Amino acid sequence: MSDDCLRLLRQHRRLAELAAFPFDFDLDRAADGHGEPVRLASGGSLEAVAGSDTGGTYFVCADGSLLYADSEGSAGIIGTSVDAALEVLIGLPGWRDLVDLSPADGEQAILARVTETEDEIREYHGVDAERAELRAALGLPDRSPVDLVGMLHTALLRTEPDFLLLNADEGCAYDLLDPHPRPPLWESVRHGVPGDPAEEPLATWTRLAVDQGLTEHARAALIRRLDDITMDQSRLLRPGGTRELDLSPLRWLAGEFERLGDLPQAARAQRLHTALLR
Repeated sequence: MSDDCLRLLRQHRRLAELAAFPFDFDLDRAADGHGEPVRLASGGSLEAVAGSDTGGTYFVCADGSLLYADSEGSAGIIGTSVDAALEVLIGLPGWRDLVDLSPADGEQAILARVTETEDEIREYHGVDAERAELRAALGLPDRSPVDLVGMLHTALLRTEPDFLLLNADEGCAYDLLDPHPRPPLWESVRHGVPGDPAEEPLATWTRLAVDQGLTEHARAALIRRLDDITMDQSRLLRPGGTRELDLSPLRWLAGEFERLGDLPQAARAQRLHTALLR
């Protein structure tokens, strides 16, 4: 874990101004906080250290990872440390338009996208001299765009389950910043269930995950399931074309959250259950 770059930015106004523009890592915006209260589902700490000009916020997590939350309800880890994240932000100034890329796309496609993105930025302001100055002052290596995309991709995939961001008031989860597929929960647990694991109910895998110490895997899956129901209550319709709701999944979710000791999420499931009874 390293925050040498953050310390230098705080000590030297010229460097902080470069980070803020054109690289959109503005230390002054940290004082404004995020647009809404947020917390990690895991209960880990968050420290707002910078903001973006679109209302997003950069948070340092307990292990030093840097999490970015935008103003539209998406969030993701963008570096294992502030230093690693700044390598990405400075090396890929259009990084938010590149989160769909992965090393599997290949060097040619990655370089083409990065070039296109940076050419669009250069139509409005400079970036090359500023990047060279800031990299040199912070002691950051001059990595290739391909390497930086790989770093960003690896960081983004770490977001869930340990860094799942929630609206602190409502309890619902932020979307992921990127569209990359994640493995289903059953791939993360050891199991001897016969047949097709994809056909097993979520309860099978959340219980196994908890029993195997993968509590945050289970919590994240349960929160996502509750969010899905909250957003689309037709998921509770009984089969057969009736309009009758089956509320047992909400009772089950409340019980599972209580089992995890996550009383706010249990209460959220119970509130929705009560509201749908009326």
